[in-house]
Amino acid sequence: MKFKNYLRYAAALLALVMVSCDPLEDVFTELDEAASDKIVADLNITLTDDDYEVADDACSCARFGNFSSLDDVKAGVPAVLNNNYPHLGDGSSAIVNYEFYNGSSPDLRRDQFIFTVTEAEYDALGFGFGNFSNLSRDIPIYAAFKEEGRDGQYMDITHDFWTGSTVVEMTSRAVYTVAYGWQWTFILPDDAYGDFFNESGIDFSSSSEGREKMPVYLNEFMSRFVDEGSVLVAQYNHDDNNEGPTPDVGLYIFSGGEWLLYNDHFQISNESLSFGHDGTTWVPDNTIKYTVTAADYTAIAAQYAGTPNGDNLARFGNFNRQGGGTHWSDEAIIEALGWLLENGNFVNEEGQKYLITTAGYNGANITEVWSLIRTSGAWVLNN
Repeated sequence: MKFKNYLRYAAALLALVMVSCDPLEDVFTELDEAASDKIVADLNITLTDDDYEVADDACSCARFGNFSSLDDVKAGVPAVLNNNYPHLGDGSSAIVNYEFYNGSSPDLRRDQFIFTVTEAEYDALGFGFGNFSNLSRDIPIYAAFKEEGRDGQYMDITHDFWTGSTVVEMTSRAVYTVAYGWQWTFILPDDAYGDFFNESGIDFSSSSEGREKMPVYLNEFMSRFVDEGSVLVAQYNHDDNNEGPTPDVGLYIFSGGEWLLYNDHFQISNESLSFGHDGTTWVPDNTIKYTVTAADYTAIAAQYAGTPNGDNLARFGNFNRQGGGTHWSDEAIIEALGWLLENGNFVNEEGQKYLITTAGYNGANITEVWSLIRTSGAWVLNN
């Protein structure tokens, strides 16, 4: 009898265990499902040294503790976000602040372009009077029209120039910079080496000496009526291995009321880009940054030809923002940019965003940035 009782107890215990397995399995399943659920959050972060290492492991794009192209940012940052925030999922967003390398100050290359501006080119670029009137503005427009350019390439351009009282023929130089594209180039006069710098010849002893000393001259003679943030390429001579005067250039920015060497202060800038989680990984915001080109201004001017606005744009190649009958209002510029996006080789999908930089004049040369978004088949201001 005792043996039979043992069998009964054993059978009952086994049944209890078997019945108990189902509820426990359900609990474990629920725990696993809960652990796999993602949280939705909005971040605003600044990358650290460790973050750049994570990014570089993923794409070999941040070895110097910064990024040097937008494509590198778009490739490296998702690796950082996935690594640091694995619990975040679809619908999460992140504003990521990072350091961006804008390129070094150019070294003047030996390859050179030589052009003479033709009547047809003046017309094509909207210079209705057949001359240039602002070297720092007009020379880069023409240079970009002729060549894409590489770092340190230079271009000598023979053109007509309106002095304010008469038209003269002259030759101007443009140098290509990675950070700012083609730039008109100021060339240090030969007599400045002795009269101002007390040099025995018409050169400095080295290129680096020239770059460091040039701001002294620029601040003395070229700092009046200069807008904050203005860019200048300045050319000087240096003695290259005792072979006589050899030209080179430095890139300078007008900041805080003085000219500063670009390398020292502006080579690396703080930038930011928005990312969103699509349920699988982090993807960059679809905003496209675009700067209106000389050809774009010509196209817009042709579209508005016969109006004061259009004729003024054709003549000066920028938007008049200082008032009067040729003034471009905010609404008029947004309309013109919308027309440009509709009729050029641009992305016109619903929800597409653009940050468009335009050139204008309000008594001084200015740039403005317009944020537009494609909504209900039209381009509107993205507030």
